[in-house]
Amino acid sequence: MSATVTLKVTQGPLDGAEFVYRLPTLCSVGRARDCSLQLPNDDWHRTVSRHHCLLEIDPPAVRVCDLGSLNGTFVNDEPIGRRDPRCRLDDFFIPCVPDHALEDGDELRVGENVFQVCVHTEAEDGELAPCGSAREMAC
Repeated sequence: MSATVTLKVTQGPLDGAEFVYRLPTLCSVGRARDCSLQLPNDDWHRTVSRHHCLLEIDPPAVRVCDLGSLNGTFVNDEPIGRRDPRCRLDDFFIPCVPDHALEDGDELRVGENVFQVCVHTEAEDGELAPCGSAREMAC
C-alpha cells in the first residue's frame, strides 16, 4: 500500500499552497534559504524562525520537532516546543527536544501559517481516501 503526506496551507499568507511528500524525507521548515520548506522572509513571517521546526516524513508516518524557535510550534493549537527567550540558541540542545507524531487531519501552526496534515493511503480499489477521513472514522 502506498501513502502520501500532504501539507495544505489553510491559513496565512501562503493559503492554498500544498506540499506533497511520497518518499521518506527530513523537511526543515523556516525562513532560511537552506530550509526544504522555505517560508518567505517578509513581515508576514517575522514570527517564523530561520530554522523553526523539523518534519520527519516517512509516509504514512509524520513527526515534528521544534528547533528552538522563539515563538513556538503548535499542533492542534497546543504548543509542542519553543526556546525560552532568555536563552541563546547555542544553549538549546536539540537532541533533548521531544518530537510529536502527527496524524491525518492534524493542524500544524508555524508563525501565521496553519498546515493541515493529510495522510493519503491508497485503498484496495486504487482510490485515495480524502484528507481527515482517518480521524473522522476514529471518532
